[in-house]
Amino acid sequence: MEAIEKNNASNTHQEKAKKLRKLRRWQIAVSLLGAAIVVWGIVEVACLFLGYNRTETSNDAQIEQYISPINLRASGYIKKIYFTEHQEVHKGDTLLVLDDREYKIRVMEAEAALKDALAGATVIGATLQTTQTTASVYDASISEIEIRLAKLEKDRQRYQNLVQRNAATPIQLEQIETEYEATRKKLEATKRQQKAALSGVNEVSHRRESTEAAIQRATAALEMARLNLSYTVVVAPCDGKLGRRALEEGQFITAGQTITYILPDTQKWIVANYKETQVENLHIGQKVTITVDAISDKEFTGTITAISGATGSKYSLVPTDNSAGNFVKIQQRIPVRIDFTNLSKEDNEKLAAGMMVIVKAEL
Repeated sequence: MEAIEKNNASNTHQEKAKKLRKLRRWQIAVSLLGAAIVVWGIVEVACLFLGYNRTETSNDAQIEQYISPINLRASGYIKKIYFTEHQEVHKGDTLLVLDDREYKIRVMEAEAALKDALAGATVIGATLQTTQTTASVYDASISEIEIRLAKLEKDRQRYQNLVQRNAATPIQLEQIETEYEATRKKLEATKRQQKAALSGVNEVSHRRESTEAAIQRATAALEMARLNLSYTVVVAPCDGKLGRRALEEGQFITAGQTITYILPDTQKWIVANYKETQVENLHIGQKVTITVDAISDKEFTGTITAISGATGSKYSLVPTDNSAGNFVKIQQRIPVRIDFTNLSKEDNEKLAAGMMVIVKAEL
């Protein structure tokens, strides 16, 4: 019995020793962990008081995206609207149709004006051909009369010699001279008629140039009328998502008016407004960690691609002017562009322009 009791006591003592060793190991581990936490806290506090940060952080940042207005290029009453707010559209999808009756009438008027100009050109062409033919006829007549006049000149000289030798009578010479004078006057009259005909040719040629210019004007007017008619159908300029809609069918809208906005399916980026005292630690190509408030369970990465050359207030419609005498110093912020480096198509669709983010630039 005594031997059994001794064995039990020995076992109990060994178990207590094991428990004490385990307890000491836990105490050591907890002590080491506590010491590490204390050291980490001291380092963080020291960094805080010494002004040293391993990152430059800004929560004044948001997602940006190109937002393009869709403007009308023609005025009129809305006939049909084919889109709703925030709808996904593809390039070429019809968004809106205007009442096009007036524009079709203008196309018909332009077509009629072009036909009229073409008809005028046909008439001018025929007139020009006639006047040119007439002028060419006068050329032949003048040549014939000049030949006749040259022959009469020779006959007159010959009869003058014959009369001097009494081989011909003065009456014969007088007849030749009368015929010569009549032919000469006929030549002069024909040349005057030819000159008038050539003047008519020149006039008709100028009228033809004017008619050709009228045809060009009518053609341009027709093209413009057709172009304005095409503007009555408004289509999506690219793939993307539409913005707000504030139009109703039957409403009158003018050229240049914005009917909605479209957000293209393009990559998004971030504009972070860092304090001016932080910018000295930033540079292009610097790595950035991004946390989106709307997707808090995921962390994105990016790089700085551009740093503004002016503060954000300088781009406002009414920049701050401190020359009036009332000066209050306010810390300015510098816009910094950050592009995503690991943004998938699915994440890109989840992000929306204007979402707030927190960015941390690694130093």
